[in-house]
Amino acid sequence: MQERPDFPKRPAWLVTMLALLVFFVLDHFDGALFKRFAADTEGWTRTAAWFTLRYLPWLFATLGLAALLFGVKNTAYAVGLHRIPLRGVLIAAVGTAPMLAALAFTSSVAPLDGMGRSVVQGALLPGFFEEIFYRSLLFGFLFRFAGWGFLPAALLGAVIFGGAHLYQSGEPAAAAAIFAITATGAGWFAWLYAEWDFDIWVPAGFHILMNGYWEVFAVSDSALGPMSANISRLVVIILSVVMTLLYAKRRGGLCKLMVTGRAWFWGGPR
Repeated sequence: MQERPDFPKRPAWLVTMLALLVFFVLDHFDGALFKRFAADTEGWTRTAAWFTLRYLPWLFATLGLAALLFGVKNTAYAVGLHRIPLRGVLIAAVGTAPMLAALAFTSSVAPLDGMGRSVVQGALLPGFFEEIFYRSLLFGFLFRFAGWGFLPAALLGAVIFGGAHLYQSGEPAAAAAIFAITATGAGWFAWLYAEWDFDIWVPAGFHILMNGYWEVFAVSDSALGPMSANISRLVVIILSVVMTLLYAKRRGGLCKLMVTGRAWFWGGPR
């Protein structure tokens, strides 16, 4: 693992301006290239086009901005890619075990035909690249490097992330519930990212596995899901909080938590 670097000090206004500019430009054109060049594709070709035309620009833009602001050698650390994926995946596997058990008990397995592509397109790709785009870039740059507090940085990302999932239902009540669930998830992922040493593989691991279970079992076509599935999500969040507190204790007590005191509101860990 790369040792924590001494990041060059950049003005908070500059980091804020560039992070928001890159994010909102890409967010505004979200899917535009896909619609222009690959809207009529199907199957794995469609998945590959979605990966190439939507997700890769998110990754390259985030890495490019990190290299511009903090230097090429610090890029991996600046976007949370400084650790091996296995650590985050194992943490997430333990944390999401209650959800896996609950869905296996309450839901039937989805049809095997097309399951592989569903897992890739519905879990693996969004689980990783959304964490890079929403947590590393939007939340991470504002909280880590621009001096924003956790709550304003996380709330901004949560509102946008929740809004990005409103397409899943045209019913006002269901859309509101989907917004609440996904926005809450965004805030939780941001907290995990901060408390696990800005290791993006931890929230990405939770995101990928939870989405993956949703695809493997015939739970729901949207993020809403039945009550039993949502209860299992709540259990996962509670377990992840316990695991995170134990991790902080191992490092020297609750004082080792990243989000404490004024950091909730302003003056993040620049």
